[in-house]
Amino acid sequence: MNLSLTILSVLMITAATWDVWQRRIPNPLILAGLLLGGALGFQDGGLVGLGSALLGATVALLVLIVPFATRHMGGGDVKMMMVAGAFLGWSLVLQAIIAGTAIHGVLALAFLFARRAARATGRELPPAAQVPHAIGFAIATLGAAFGLFRFW
Repeated sequence: MNLSLTILSVLMITAATWDVWQRRIPNPLILAGLLLGGALGFQDGGLVGLGSALLGATVALLVLIVPFATRHMGGGDVKMMMVAGAFLGWSLVLQAIIAGTAIHGVLALAFLFARRAARATGRELPPAAQVPHAIGFAIATLGAAFGLFRFW
């Protein structure tokens, strides 16, 4: 595994874990990820690599700004995918966003079914917490980075 994939993996797993436990993703982690993504892009491809990192982060922001503005997603999730875009580039980050949204939907349905099953047995799960988008996005980002799926 190369350095970029290692760093991206650590960043995504840390962000998702932090989001599950604290319900937020810290800005210093995001800033470090954006700086590292840009620096590694520059190291790999010079100004073209840096441009690819900036374009990937920008595409993630542009695609996810509407769900954020309509309160369907938190700002940390948007920034997390901007970090993914800085490492993956625009094409793979789009694929990660699509796959991450689908994974998030499956996780949300599983949580809903678990709540209903608990109620049917007379138990009650804790108050309905939302399933963090960061989990699905982390899984999808790593899947895209490691070539586990390609949509185009």
